[in-house]
Amino acid sequence: MAEIKQFKEQKTEADKFEKLLNERDDLVVQKILWRLFSIEATIKENATTIETRNGELSGLRAELTKQEDNLSKAQQEQAKTRSEVMKKEKAIKKQEKTIESKKPALVAVDTQIAHGERKIQNAEKIADDVKRDAKKEEQNLRRLQGDLAVIKKAADEAMRIQKKLKPSGLELPEGHLEEYQALKTTATSQAVQERQNLEKLKREQKLESRKLGTLQGKHEEHEARQTTLLAEYESWKEKSAEAEEKVSKLKGDLKGVKQNLDKNEAERTKISKLEAEANEKLQDIHAQLLQASAEQRETERDRAFKENLANLQRVFSGVRGRLVDLCKPNARKYDLAVSVVLGRNIDAIVVDTEKTAIECIEYMRSQRSGQATFIPLDTIKVKPINDRLRSLAKGARLAVEVIQCDASVERAVHHACGNALICDTLDIARDISYGPVSLDGTVIHKSGLMTGGRSTHNTGKTWEEREIQNLQRARDDLLIQMRELNKSKPRARADEGLTAEMNRLESALVVAREERASARTKVDDINKELKHLHDELKKAKPELQKAKASLAKIEKEMAELQQVIDEAEDEIFGEFCSKIGVATIREYEDRQLKAAEEDSAVRMRFDAQISRLNHQIKFSEEQLGATQARLARLEETAASQRNALRSLQAEKDGINSELESLKTVLNTAQEEMKALNDVLEERSKALEAAKKMAVKASKDNDKAVKEIASLNDEIEKLGMERSRIYRKCRLEEVDLPLLEGSLSDIPMDENIRQEMGMDIDGGDDTTQQVREVDDYGLVIDFSGVEEADLESPRFGDQLDTKIQSLTTEIDQMAPNMKANDRLEDVASKLKDAETEAEAAKKASKAARDRFNEVKHQRTTLFRKAFDHISDCIDRVYKDLTKGKAAPMGGVAYLNLEDSEEPYLSGVTFHAMPPMKRFRDMDQLSGGEKTVAALALLFAIHSFQPSPFFVLDEVDAALDNTNVAKVANYIRQHCSDTFQFIVISLKGSLYERSHSLVGVYRDQDVNSSSTLTLNLQAYDAQ
Repeated sequence: MAEIKQFKEQKTEADKFEKLLNERDDLVVQKILWRLFSIEATIKENATTIETRNGELSGLRAELTKQEDNLSKAQQEQAKTRSEVMKKEKAIKKQEKTIESKKPALVAVDTQIAHGERKIQNAEKIADDVKRDAKKEEQNLRRLQGDLAVIKKAADEAMRIQKKLKPSGLELPEGHLEEYQALKTTATSQAVQERQNLEKLKREQKLESRKLGTLQGKHEEHEARQTTLLAEYESWKEKSAEAEEKVSKLKGDLKGVKQNLDKNEAERTKISKLEAEANEKLQDIHAQLLQASAEQRETERDRAFKENLANLQRVFSGVRGRLVDLCKPNARKYDLAVSVVLGRNIDAIVVDTEKTAIECIEYMRSQRSGQATFIPLDTIKVKPINDRLRSLAKGARLAVEVIQCDASVERAVHHACGNALICDTLDIARDISYGPVSLDGTVIHKSGLMTGGRSTHNTGKTWEEREIQNLQRARDDLLIQMRELNKSKPRARADEGLTAEMNRLESALVVAREERASARTKVDDINKELKHLHDELKKAKPELQKAKASLAKIEKEMAELQQVIDEAEDEIFGEFCSKIGVATIREYEDRQLKAAEEDSAVRMRFDAQISRLNHQIKFSEEQLGATQARLARLEETAASQRNALRSLQAEKDGINSELESLKTVLNTAQEEMKALNDVLEERSKALEAAKKMAVKASKDNDKAVKEIASLNDEIEKLGMERSRIYRKCRLEEVDLPLLEGSLSDIPMDENIRQEMGMDIDGGDDTTQQVREVDDYGLVIDFSGVEEADLESPRFGDQLDTKIQSLTTEIDQMAPNMKANDRLEDVASKLKDAETEAEAAKKASKAARDRFNEVKHQRTTLFRKAFDHISDCIDRVYKDLTKGKAAPMGGVAYLNLEDSEEPYLSGVTFHAMPPMKRFRDMDQLSGGEKTVAALALLFAIHSFQPSPFFVLDEVDAALDNTNVAKVANYIRQHCSDTFQFIVISLKGSLYERSHSLVGVYRDQDVNSSSTLTLNLQAYDAQ
């Protein structure tokens, strides 16, 4: 019943909905009639205004031509003067470059002079030092000669005194002396063999002593020399290190100076090259700007449009820019043709979305900043390219293929160009019937009409204007760049200081290198001599030890022989010794020998001093001769350097004279340059004045042209709007009242819009015709609306308010238009539904009872199995894990996740190995998991036992202890009714089985075979 009532209410609502729709359709027709009346009135008004403004264009055109001629003459005069100025600048720069090229030669001569003067000063300084050394050496020589005379005199006096001091008791009386000699002769005949051996040993001792003395003297001399050389080595090594450090420091300083000098030179060369390139580019840009006739000719409307575009791009992020700025032809020859193809879309603004376009229009309306056409990339309709047109004719190509643009704005370019063709010649365009455009801008329409001539919008020069702006920016950038380059160019005075410093450092480096080489040579010589001395000492040491041992052996033998001889002499000289009062005859002979040795020692002491002084005198004479020779060489060097200085000074004077003459020529050229700059400034002022007059005339002319173009654009826009209204009425089947014509004559495609965008106004150069818009032969009947309402500007807003109100009410209704048809069906179905509902209730109750019975049975069976396994799992796990260390074994238990319906959820298995804390199953080791799994398997098996088990390498993760536990468990639980079949690779497991079965490959039959072994016989053993 409720549904029947509902359909009745829906029927009433549907009737009301139909009534509101009819009222809204009537209001929409009135709104269309009001808008069409406004469009026709505005088109007529604009046509009248265009006719009036065309009459004013002739005078403006004549004034513009006159001012352009004056501007051209002023530009030519300024260009001629600028060319003269640039030539003079080149001459001045060439002269400056010549002067700069002479300065390095002057700096080099000054450096050489300074270097020569330093050499002379160094030579004179060294000569003074050498003279002082020679004087000291002469004084030392005279001192040594005096010391030699004194030593000789002292030697004579010492010998005389030695003779006086000799003891008188050593002389024997005549009788005793003869007795001594007779006894000596007798004693000589005693122990003859020993005496002969003693004499032989004395000779050997003398030789060995002399050899030992020579070796010791040589050894001591080598050690003393080694000590001296070590001291000298350390001293020269320090000098070498100081010289090396000095050379390194000078090298670093010199390298730094050279780098700065090279950097300045490279920078100067680079800047000069950049200046030359900038000058060439600047000349080219000036030449191009002088040839361009449209320089700085930008109308107020264009500037306002660009300002508006900049504001829009600043306020809205989705504004990309003008279509003409976002694309360009890939060759200059297509400029005019592409401008014609783009038509009125050439200044259209490309935006990302339709929402951005609407926001931009609202912004421009609020700012009262004029009008603009927007192309939203997300909603524009782009026709697919007709591939057949690509090969339609040779010399014809699609417009989109000659335009370069970013991929993000390709849709806008395709929308503006469509399938338009560009032909190389007019003849090719005549042969094509698809509205082609020739390179000179001529358009052949599909109907056969031809459009050409000069465009009042000047769209053909859009690309040239952009290039002129780029040239002006490039010119300003180049001028700024040249000023910056001139500021950053290194000065010549800095280079002069660097050159002088480099020459000084080079001279100091030569001297330091000589000192380093001398020190290194001295160190090497001392090192070689030390090495030689070390080798000699090492070589002499065993010889010295051998000589000492040989001498000690000889002295020992001599002492033994002397003892035998002394005993024989004591027997012979016993009585004689008593007479002369000595203990033994050797005491007397020792006194005589000692006196003789003292005389010899005195003589040898003075002889050694005399020999040493003679050697020193000879060495001093040689040193004095070398010093005098060095002094002569230094004086010769100073004289040659003075001669070289005189030559360099003469060369310097010549260079200075040449520089003075060059500077005089440069000053003259600079004065001429100043005069030319004055002339150029005057002509530049005249050019600026001519530009201002030309710009003013151009502004006046463009203002009139733009005003007419704006009116024509408005006419075209209104015509397009009227066409859209007609198409909309045809699509939506709006009953538009007509006096003549039919809506079926309205074309439904957009070719008309494209043709209108490509049309170029004909006529002469002084007027612009009123743009014709097609009305498709329709005459509207406005009698259905009051005339006062048609002329009222507020009537449209009133209609919009009413339409909006009705639309809102309609949208809120949402009626069911099939309510009448459904009303009868619902009544018949109601009775059938009640019968089916009762039967369904009975079937549902029976199904519910059966489900509860099955659920109870399922729960009982699951709980029975779970309780048995839960009780066994802990016992089995303990049997598998207990051992000596843990006799109680581990702990294992099961938990149900859902106790109400346990079979719908999972079962949680927890196992805690012995002597370890509780952890989740996934955190146990591989062996621990294996034991837990076996425990669960055995517990499940205990519920409904099977006759046998097959275990495949379950011991892979177990160690030997756990393998033994598993083997024990299996052995304990196996029986005739319960067998275990175990596959294993571990001997500790299968060695406890009852029998073994081995599988191997039989090579003979190329197949697998088995072997069996009964191990029960070995259990008893």
